[in-house]
Amino acid sequence: MYGIPSMKLDKIEKVLRRIKLLQQEGIVFKCNTEVGRDVSLGDLCNKNDAVIMATGATMWRDMRSTENRQLGNVVQAMEFLTATQRKNLDTEMGLKKTDVTNYDVQDKRVVVIGGGDTAVDCVGTAIRLGAKSVLQFSRRDEAPTGRSKHTPWPCWADTYRVDYAHSEGQAALGRDPREYLVQTKSFRASAKDPSKVGAVVAAKLTPAGKEMGTVDYPAELVILAMGFTGPDKVIDPQNQLSRDQHSNFKAAYGEYQAESAPWSNLYACGDCRRGASLVVTAIAEGRDCASRVDAMLMGTTTLPRAAPLAANPTFYQMPQKGMEQAGLVKRHLRKHHQVTQVSDAFERGLLVENVKEPEAEGNLEAEPEPPVVAKTETPAPVAAPPAADPQIAAMQSQVTMMSLCIGGLCLLNAGLVIALVRSKK
Repeated sequence: MYGIPSMKLDKIEKVLRRIKLLQQEGIVFKCNTEVGRDVSLGDLCNKNDAVIMATGATMWRDMRSTENRQLGNVVQAMEFLTATQRKNLDTEMGLKKTDVTNYDVQDKRVVVIGGGDTAVDCVGTAIRLGAKSVLQFSRRDEAPTGRSKHTPWPCWADTYRVDYAHSEGQAALGRDPREYLVQTKSFRASAKDPSKVGAVVAAKLTPAGKEMGTVDYPAELVILAMGFTGPDKVIDPQNQLSRDQHSNFKAAYGEYQAESAPWSNLYACGDCRRGASLVVTAIAEGRDCASRVDAMLMGTTTLPRAAPLAANPTFYQMPQKGMEQAGLVKRHLRKHHQVTQVSDAFERGLLVENVKEPEAEGNLEAEPEPPVVAKTETPAPVAAPPAADPQIAAMQSQVTMMSLCIGGLCLLNAGLVIALVRSKK
């Protein structure tokens, strides 16, 4: 809730309103309760028919080996965003005294290290808090304006884009906040207060990645926004759950049941299963997981599906070189994966999982042909014409009615024009 700035997601008009609607539907929210500290995951699984882990990818990347990382005012992005959003929300709610850390960046110089959406939110928040200057470090060069070869359609194109914070920086501070081809080497203490950061020492890079020397960037606040590596260990302190090579909870896509877990009613979906991704992807997995849980509890379900990938070609992914991955829609196989039916939830982009399978190959052993029996030929019955689709008939009737109405309006308009001409004569 607090990780997304209010200018992107209003907390009172949107989030709190939605929470109240969910409460009215019967959902119970237990606040100030942390799984792994206040209640164990095992207790939840034993006392409930199903438990879904949707905790997100909260383990952020850090720069622990970087010199002077321990200096004050070198903070993580989620710490900065959470504190500033809570402070703003407390003020809007009329709370005068809060225990929230106050990041005063008025007339201060801010450096944001990272190039993702979280880094952009930090840039935009710092600008709106009145920062004197804001720079966003990126080790990459400026992206091309056209689609590059390594991201062919329908992959997300790696092209140059201007996000809301970048345009705000251009308008408020006179420049795009992005600083390309720089790599942080160390942090330098402030001359006024040696316990806090005063500058970032960074190496300038060539497009090929070679260092061309170092530059000191003055900064009173440094925000680390370098992405996330997976879910934390608070929910599973005893390491009872299996994790993949990226430390995400192992659960098959489209099934979501936690693999090798002591409890068969435990599921995982969203960023804690697949790694840090977009909110729309998390929403799709949450809806799909709910469908699987409903089917498990009730034996059947009417909830729409968003998986498997073969049933939804819009989730096309580039196959990894030299690897065969189940459920991956490859370019040369896409013609075999045609959706035969669209669910009622098509406007939400969810397709049913009925997939047209390629025809099975014939048996290797040919069956013996039946003996030929002479018989008199009889005329073949005339096939009855196929029944007209009521939806098509209704559409044809509507088109006919519309054509008649348009023709009548044209005649009426012509009559009015003739009458007008005659009246002028």
